[in-house]
Amino acid sequence: MAVSRYSILALATILSCQPQEPAQRVGQLELTPVTVRTHEGPEQSAEAEEGSLYVPERWEDTTGATIKLHFYRYAATGDEPGPPIVYLAGGPGGSGSGSSSGDRFPFFQALREAGDVIAWDQRGANGTEPRLVCPNSYDYPLDVPADPEIMTPILEGFAEECVAHWEAQGVDLAAYHTNASADDLEALRVALGAEQLTLWGISYGTHLALAYMRRYPDRVHKAVLAGVEGPAHTLKLPSNLDRTLARADSLVKTDPEARAIAPDIVGTTRAIMERLEREPVFVQAPGPGGDPVTVALSKFDVQDAFVDLLGDDEDIALLAVAVRALGEGDFSPLAAVEASQRRGRRASAMAAAMDCASGVSPERRARIAREAETSILGDAVNFPFPEICEFFPHTDLGPEFRSPVSGDMPVLFISGTLDARTPPSNAEEVQAGFPNSEHMIIENGTHDDDLLIVSPLILQGVLQFLRGEPVSEPRIRLDREFVTTAPWEN
Repeated sequence: MAVSRYSILALATILSCQPQEPAQRVGQLELTPVTVRTHEGPEQSAEAEEGSLYVPERWEDTTGATIKLHFYRYAATGDEPGPPIVYLAGGPGGSGSGSSSGDRFPFFQALREAGDVIAWDQRGANGTEPRLVCPNSYDYPLDVPADPEIMTPILEGFAEECVAHWEAQGVDLAAYHTNASADDLEALRVALGAEQLTLWGISYGTHLALAYMRRYPDRVHKAVLAGVEGPAHTLKLPSNLDRTLARADSLVKTDPEARAIAPDIVGTTRAIMERLEREPVFVQAPGPGGDPVTVALSKFDVQDAFVDLLGDDEDIALLAVAVRALGEGDFSPLAAVEASQRRGRRASAMAAAMDCASGVSPERRARIAREAETSILGDAVNFPFPEICEFFPHTDLGPEFRSPVSGDMPVLFISGTLDARTPPSNAEEVQAGFPNSEHMIIENGTHDDDLLIVSPLILQGVLQFLRGEPVSEPRIRLDREFVTTAPWEN
């Protein structure tokens, strides 16, 4: 059983102090009543407390720089509430507080039946101070086919400018990693006076949850992990993208209208890649102000576009019409996207530092390289990692961090069969260490919202799990619809 080097007694001592100087505010908790209103969809609102918690930038030095973390706490509504439920957003860099006021608002409110629900903003993310977004941007030439070897030096210059900015502000980027965030979470538990926490994470949030479960196993009541990124899963396997594309192909074949326009998704996609392998294409597209510009498109451009198409339910719905257009040699929709996206690209220093710190084992990196040689989509899913890690300061958390986690706490895993980034196999691998667990499968579910809010049966199952009841619908099937009229043709 692994435990953190910071004892509960030491944290309690820190939190009992109320020093006056900002650099000495470690453990200080501030709570303010607030009305949280939704920022998308029909306006809804809920009363909450807005919280700020001060923690060390480096937990190894509690007398050094201090950072300010942020959260909303929605009070429990049930008669017998359990421990606080802490939401851990994906990314890294997603906003927990923003998620709670977005389209997941009803899910957050429903979980209040089981305990206080805390929408937590992780160090460096939106709502925290500092918020580590690079202030600069970078461009890629429109008339040059996308090529990682050409893009990497551009990213190096961008990263150097971003790092210099934050270092000038006194920020230690290497202090932003998942273990530090797990210690922040423990400080939150102590500050709230809770014996235990229930963790609710999605995507990268599951990666953080597992780190906390390793470091503080006795402090975890239960965990709900949707779209599992295990300790060793930060860089994705190209084979998972190929399997997802094949599953999507099979699904298209069950839809007569979609099948009529794209009867062979995999075969056509491979042919598109082979064509672009021989030579890029040059396409006219609207530029700034509507003036036409020439955009050069490479195999990597299309691979990257397909990674996005397999990303969530709204994008994968376009798969059939996108494959038809590209297969017929119509690259104009992609050229229009590239004409916009190649300019003014931004990035999060927090996300870079976090992912680089989690890293990849030599064995997995070698496997990714082998798979990328034959994968239809190559290694587009991972770029610019791990290359960008050469340019961002980070703490390599090492093999121990990437080793399997185990525990006897109850865990509910949630996976979608069309999730290319965090497939069910990730959850199955992690589940081996948790004998007291269940695995909910979302048939035809992609990443992101498909794992939480697309079906009321998901919320039903999560609430059953939190009550200690069996999950009555461990396998939920979604009806996947594909667009058959290209939106760019309207």
